[in-house]
Amino acid sequence: MDREILVDAVEQGRAALQQFESLRYARLTEAVAGHPRGSIVLPDGIVIPGYPSIARIHSLSAGLSEQFRGHFWAEEKIDGFNVRILRHEDRVYAFSRGGFVCPFSTDRLPDFMDLSAFEAEPELVLCAEIAGPDNPYLEGAPAFVAEDVALYVFDMMRKGVPGFLPQREKMERIARHGLPATRIFGRFRPADVEALRRLILQLDEEGAEGLVFKGENEAIRAKYVTGSSNVTDIRVCSGQLLDLPPEYFTNRLLRLALFVTEHGRQNDPELERALGAAFLSGLDAAVELSRGRGRVDHRYRCRFRERVNALHFMEHMKATGGQRVRFPPGMPRAVDGYWELEFERVFDRMTGTLATALSGAVQFD
Repeated sequence: MDREILVDAVEQGRAALQQFESLRYARLTEAVAGHPRGSIVLPDGIVIPGYPSIARIHSLSAGLSEQFRGHFWAEEKIDGFNVRILRHEDRVYAFSRGGFVCPFSTDRLPDFMDLSAFEAEPELVLCAEIAGPDNPYLEGAPAFVAEDVALYVFDMMRKGVPGFLPQREKMERIARHGLPATRIFGRFRPADVEALRRLILQLDEEGAEGLVFKGENEAIRAKYVTGSSNVTDIRVCSGQLLDLPPEYFTNRLLRLALFVTEHGRQNDPELERALGAAFLSGLDAAVELSRGRGRVDHRYRCRFRERVNALHFMEHMKATGGQRVRFPPGMPRAVDGYWELEFERVFDRMTGTLATALSGAVQFD
């Protein structure tokens, strides 16, 4: 990116200068010169594009024929957080979707993959999902990651080059470098609705999140989630009922209703019980937390290879999370060769509302 354009963007608040240890770079907080929000501008002016949002379809039969004309690939959609991984000078970094260096992901990369892939191809950028119960950003985790976290590559780019590597090139590099990757279920056409319906129902039974469809000869992409993933989202976040926007829950209820009707699961008593339990279990837990600790929160645990990265993470969370993020004394602590970090995120509205309700105060509806 031209330096003058970047300087103007910083002055206008459309870009922000960042520093992580010796790395000084800029991240775009808005689209600039055709580069999307979340893009990273390295010291040499090379731009790492922000990862684009993927549109959602609500119906397999209608959505696939409407969005795709030719062949496309179906890959698993994993419930985690998105990072872009690249090598700059002599170090490999993981950047968040917003363009921050993620101290947690950067620290743990050697646990997930062989970093020699970047020695062989220094211009490579990996787009990956990090998921598991011991992640510091999300309350939920996929069922197939029982502990800690795991990394799954799902796209590749090249430094300074817009767009993704073609699917077959990506698959070849995943195999060549032995990279962990999302499941790729094959190549389909819009007419293959029945095969994809069977696949999505299988993923629904597994408790998986869903599918991402990627056009082979076109830039079109779309995602489609399972019914169970909507129930899981509600269960995980119902304790935050007042702190999340109402659309978080209404959108998932609508997606669930569309999934149920498309796949003939109306009046399923097991599903109806699961949905009711998803709402009530989180709310029950919130009431118990309010009674026991005087606040409603979620506790996170993650671990780091290097203590300094845990400290970087703490500073980042304090800067972005404010008073809602609390670290107990003595963090991080040495456990089994790692530096373990625990913290909690407080849900202010649930905390205040339940404190008032449990105090005996009256409320007018």
